[in-house]
This record gives sequence, C-alpha cells and structure tokens, in this order.
Amino acid sequence: MIYNIFMRASTLSAFFGKRKLFFALIVLIFLVFCTFISTLQVSRGPVKLEGDSIAAVTDRDYFPLASQAIASSEDSIRMIIYNMNYYVSYPDSSVNLLIGALGDAAARGVDVRVIVDGNATEKPVLSILKESGVNIKFDSKDTTTHAKLIIIDSKIVIIGSTNWSYYSVEKNHEANVVINSPELAQQFEAYFNGIWMES
Repeated sequence: MIYNIFMRASTLSAFFGKRKLFFALIVLIFLVFCTFISTLQVSRGPVKLEGDSIAAVTDRDYFPLASQAIASSEDSIRMIIYNMNYYVSYPDSSVNLLIGALGDAAARGVDVRVIVDGNATEKPVLSILKESGVNIKFDSKDTTTHAKLIIIDSKIVIIGSTNWSYYSVEKNHEANVVINSPELAQQFEAYFNGIWMES
C-alpha cells in the first residue's frame, strides 16, 4: 500500500514537473516572439511605384500620396467616392487641397470624372469641382455608392476606406492600397464606366 502511494506521488510529481517545463517553454517562446515583433518597423511615408507594384497606405500617409498622384496625372482621373466635403472656414485643410488638386488637373487638360453618392456628398463641393472643369455624376438613386476609388492615367489605382472628409483624412484610422497595374486599372475603369453610364 505504501509502495502504491509512493508510485502515484512520483507519477503526479513527474507529470506536474513536465507541465511546468512545458508552460515555461511556451512563455519563453511567447516572449521571444513579442521581442521580435517589437523590433519590426512598418514602412511609412511616400511610396514610389515602378512597374507592377502594390503598397499599403494608412492613416496620414493617404493625403501626401493621393495629392502627389493627382498632381502627377497626365491624361485621366476617374474617381468614385462616397463622401466628399469642402470646408470654407479651413481653406488650407488637406481635403480642400485634394479637391483643389482635382481642379488643377482639370485645368491643365486632364479628363477628370467623379461619381459621388448623392445622399452623402455635400452639394457646395460639387459646385466648386464643376466650376473648375471636373465632370460630376450622381449615382443611381436605387444604389448607395460606398466605394472610395481613384484611377489615374489608366495605371495607378488607389482604393480603400478613406472618404474625402476631415475626419477620414486627418483623424481616423483608414486602410488603403495603391497599385501600379495597367491591367487592374483597366478592370476598375470598366467598373467606373458602367456606373457612369447608369448615372
């Protein structure tokens, strides 16, 4: 009987000893993993696109990239946007500068066409864009146009969550990608043209 108790105690001790070792090993692996992750740095800032490429554009990186891409446009800009605002009291706000960049592109001969959601977009901004030579259309009344898409020169695509509003550009966490791909741009242009014809 004493022998049986001793054997059971030894087995339990070995079991719990192995469990402690196992858990200690898991904790050690977790700590090494966390240390490794903390050393990684996310690439931020302007992205130069050459050839077929794709890059993440998040938060405050959206404004410099979008404004540079629009300013560099040569032939065409196609845009679908859910919400676009102009802030009269803040003429130098990032959103106003983006809207100004669209007007500047139209003024230098770029064919700029924008489809907006009729319910979400403020009307004053549309007047400003029309006066600067940008072609505007509202989506179908039966459909909410929730996309945020820009196609530049039939090769650059910027797509993601960012609306052209103060909070989207200046405050929110937003996630987008910029893609240099004529093939993909053509697919999105076909999508744009379909909506343009319906509107």
